[in-house]
Amino acid sequence: MALNLSKNGRALQEAYGRVVAAGSPTDWALFTYEGNSNDLRVAGSGDGGLEEMVEELNSGKVMYAFCRVKDPNSGLPKYVLVNWTGEGVNDVRKGACANHVSTVANFLKVWSSFHWGSCHHQRSRRGGCGA
Repeated sequence: MALNLSKNGRALQEAYGRVVAAGSPTDWALFTYEGNSNDLRVAGSGDGGLEEMVEELNSGKVMYAFCRVKDPNSGLPKYVLVNWTGEGVNDVRKGACANHVSTVANFLKVWSSFHWGSCHHQRSRRGGCGA
């Protein structure tokens, strides 16, 4: 089933816009589905960087995180799309949502994305996903 970006389109675009706006403190936005539907909605946003964003990832959901990070070499902003699949998501839902990644990337004007599967075990050991 196709991803629905139109139901919450205005809110999705506004969240995206805050991340990419010059001078905006917002550096991440998180998107997920409304229940078991294919309607994408805003799940949250913030200005605390990747560390703050990681705390909002849910082990029972498929989520998409759009983040602004600073390139350490140039100091310029770079944008990352993270496709999060929580460990509690059933296989049927995982398969259905896997087809939505490119649609989300196109909507958010991302050239490449990173799949970040559930890393709950890393949080408890190292203080954060990928830390």
